[in-house]
Parts: sequence; C-alpha cells; structure tokens
Amino acid sequence: MSARGSRFACRGIVGIAAALLILTACGENREQPNLPLTAEVKPATGEAFPPVQSPPLIKPGLLWVQELLNFHQQAPTVTADLMILVKPANGDSVLFEISLWCPEDGRIRLKCSKLNVDFIDALVQKNGDFVLELVRSKEVVRGNLRDIHVFDKDGRITGPPFLAYLSLLVHEAKSGPVPDRGVTKAGDGKVEAKDPSTGLLVAVEVNPDDTVATKRFYDEPGKESVRLDYSRYQAFDQLQRPTRMQLTVPGDPTGYTVRLRQLDAVPAISPDRMRFTPSQGSTEIGLEEFLKRLRD
Repeated sequence: MSARGSRFACRGIVGIAAALLILTACGENREQPNLPLTAEVKPATGEAFPPVQSPPLIKPGLLWVQELLNFHQQAPTVTADLMILVKPANGDSVLFEISLWCPEDGRIRLKCSKLNVDFIDALVQKNGDFVLELVRSKEVVRGNLRDIHVFDKDGRITGPPFLAYLSLLVHEAKSGPVPDRGVTKAGDGKVEAKDPSTGLLVAVEVNPDDTVATKRFYDEPGKESVRLDYSRYQAFDQLQRPTRMQLTVPGDPTGYTVRLRQLDAVPAISPDRMRFTPSQGSTEIGLEEFLKRLRD
C-alpha cells in the first residue's frame, strides 16, 4: 500500500471508526477478565436489565482506580449508535453515522451512512480481518486492519497498526475510559498504565466527580500517538459514558469529533444480525481503490 493511501486510512477509517471505530471492546484483541454478572429488575415491568459486569478486582493500593471502574461499569456485549464529524484542515466537513453491534467474542458488525446516504456495510473479526461493501456501488473490499498504519507528517509509520487503536477505542464502550489492566500509577487525579496487549502507555486525567477529562496514548515515554478529550457524560442504564469525544492524532490536522447517541448493554446479539453476505452481483476491489473511494 502506498504511503499516501495508508495515510488517508488514518483519516478516513479513523473517521469511520473513531469508535468504532471509537468508543466503542467490540473489536478488542485481549481476553476478557472472568467477572461476575449482575442483573437488576426494572420496577415498572419486572423485566430484567441485561447483565452488566462488575469491574475487575485490583490490589488494595489502587482502591481509587477500583472506585472509578465501579462508577463507569462494564458490559460484555453492547450495541451503539455514533455520529462522527470529520473536519479536514482544508475542505468541507463530512458526517458519518454509525450503528455497531459488538458481541462478547470480539467481532464488530457495522453499518455506516455518509452525509445521510447509506455508505458501508461491514464485519470485522477479532483478529482484524474485515469484509465490507460500499452499498451504493456494490463493491466489496477484504483485508486486515493490521495492514493499515498511521503516518506522521514526514510519511513515517508512527505507532502500532490501526487495529491496535481500534481495539483500544472500541473497548471504551464496554469498559469506559479508565484503564482496567496494567495500572502502574494512580493518584492526584491521574491514572497511568501500560496496555498489556499493545504495549502502549496510557495516561488518564480524572475530574473530581470521577468522570475522565483526557486520555493520552504513547508509543514510548513522551511520544504521544493519540489524544482523547471527553465531555458530556450520560448514564445508559448502569453504564456511565462520555457522549462527546474529540480525537487528535499528532501530525494529522484533521479534526475528529465523536458523539455517542445510544449505548445498550444487551444479553446477546443474534447470529442473523452478525451475519454478513455481500450483495448479489457485487464486485471486489482492492484496498487502495477503496481508499480512493473514500477520498471521492
């Protein structure tokens, strides 16, 4: 893949995903902790809420982090609706609307519209393999998100492949923005951790009310790879999540604003919903051609 095409992947696919392809551990590539399930009953109907996982227990010296995890709560299976505004430094903004179905096994089912027109129908496997269809043109693309990298302003690869960022971002819908593993330091409104699956360093700044203000990922100490700024928290049943996220990639002047419109913890997602079959009569195109379509 050319540097130009791959660099745009950061812009176009981070935009489409920033959730995903943000927020949302749908595509998480780490094992889920073995957590107890709890369920509550809705007073009016007697219907059980979907199971929600209690946060993992951690050593006593990090009780504050445990309190933050308790506040945000976790869920093994979620569905989410997002709006992502991609604003290039020079050019018009583009609005993506995304619906996500994220079962516990790590797959992501995705439907996306661009400027209110059906755009992409896709399935991403836990290992990053994906198949997607450009709905209007009936063109199918296959590949792996490990092959798509973020480039700096000098055209050099920076950080891990896009799959790592997607896994971290999507993980937040299920677990929230507070690191739940690899915590190395906590206190004075800050939590630091090293993600065990990607090796990325994580630094989180916490507000006095236990909401998270900012999260930064580092390829190495002092070298920031992604910054997330959070605001407008909302309760989705037991899950406390920011509904607005500003994503910044160093070296990329494009602005990415993600809005979480709906988040639901559900018991399971049906096999029919997760099944993806390209349209009859569709044609296959390469990844570079797909990136060109995104630029059009």
